[in-house]
Amino acid sequence: MTDDARPTAPPDTNPITAGEWTDRLFDRRDSPGAYDGQTGTAFDRWQTENRERLRSTLGFDVIERDGRCDLDPELVATADADGHERQTWTVRTEPGLRVPFYILVPDEGEPPYPTVLTLHGHTPAGKDLTAGLVTGEELERTIDSEERDMARQAVDRGYAALAPDMRGFGDLTPPEDPRAGGTCRTLQVHAQLFGRTLAGDRTWDALRVAAFARDHADLDTDPLAVTGHSGGGAVALFAAALDTELSPAVVSSYFCAFEESIAAVDHCTCNYVPGLLESGESWDLAGLIAPRPIRVLAGRDDDIFPLAGVRRAFENLQPIYEAAGAPDACDLVAGEGGHRYFADAAWSFVDDHLTFRSAR
Repeated sequence: MTDDARPTAPPDTNPITAGEWTDRLFDRRDSPGAYDGQTGTAFDRWQTENRERLRSTLGFDVIERDGRCDLDPELVATADADGHERQTWTVRTEPGLRVPFYILVPDEGEPPYPTVLTLHGHTPAGKDLTAGLVTGEELERTIDSEERDMARQAVDRGYAALAPDMRGFGDLTPPEDPRAGGTCRTLQVHAQLFGRTLAGDRTWDALRVAAFARDHADLDTDPLAVTGHSGGGAVALFAAALDTELSPAVVSSYFCAFEESIAAVDHCTCNYVPGLLESGESWDLAGLIAPRPIRVLAGRDDDIFPLAGVRRAFENLQPIYEAAGAPDACDLVAGEGGHRYFADAAWSFVDDHLTFRSAR
């Protein structure tokens, strides 16, 4: 090699570490979907266009291309529980797949019941955790300490609660796959081969369950509230961003600047949606919910969604809500503890924004 053919810079000056290169990408990022101060009709147009961008990024176009199908709801079982009835249902969300979910209906009151869609995070128990059906160490850790039995909390307060399994968990857990490092990773990387995403598949399922609820005579879904924790918080955020009839939204332990959370901390593969930053940062996605009310829940000691990143994201969300004419409709509660749900903060917000008030 001649002197003229040598590299212009030695290899050790290249930003080849993951952090350095990612920082460079964030510094140079120009997201077409990012909010840029629009107001009035321009604001409405920004929301409409960015919703379509998000739908495409999540893979909805590909899912729809495979063919929409009737929900074909089936009531599988009913059971009397402590203060409520637990119904087990399935619906067909796309050809070849039926998603199981619970409806918890309070014993007191009369239908139609105000209704909340509750979305679990990473847990082998799936909807059983949301409904408070786990026992032993899992009961002590995930319910007594982390308050993750969201559907049970809702029905105890007089709401009807929808609690679906998300793909990869509960009854939708595939057999162990020795080819990859976990259920989410397998489902995500295979989905990418077809232009789909696991987060998109889960969001699609949640919206199909919401569509079922709107046709169910015993459920008052005008409006239909939604809440989710961690991975369920991601799905709650995406679902409310896309479905303008979901309200209010309570997003727990997920909303945080992507630059300071999923790009800075090692997360489950399902969090890495190809092209997501084309729709902007986390606040741009949450801005698609405006002017509908949203409350963000965060743990002060959450080490995978750091509070500094949560506060930064929320500070950038506030001007979007101001542009939507609803500056008081977005709210942040930082609770004591780590990566957990904060029940009192969640349900006080739901109570305030549904016409129904719980008996508690």
